Amino acid sequence: MTDQPNTLTPDVVNAIVRDMDDPRYPSQITVFCDHCGVENTGEYMVSAEMRSRERLAVARQHLVNNEGWEHTDDGDDFCPTHAGSSE
Repeated sequence: MTDQPNTLTPDVVNAIVRDMDDPRYPSQITVFCDHCGVENTGEYMVSAEMRSRERLAVARQHLVNNEGWEHTDDGDDFCPTHAGSSE
């Protein structure tokens, strides 16, 4: 359930929240760059059944797929400035 619409407009959020068969709700999640500390905070649709780690994975996947962030197998997150760098 880590797939997200590209943009969570008010209309998208309202449609999801009103759908009684969709357990997702909006949640604000912040991801930090492990190199420089820059923060990226966004609204993501998650469900109550998701653990904290799974909710963070939703944000990470969105940032990697859409905003140039990198997430490593070691659990580190890097902003677009530091993604792919070996510093």
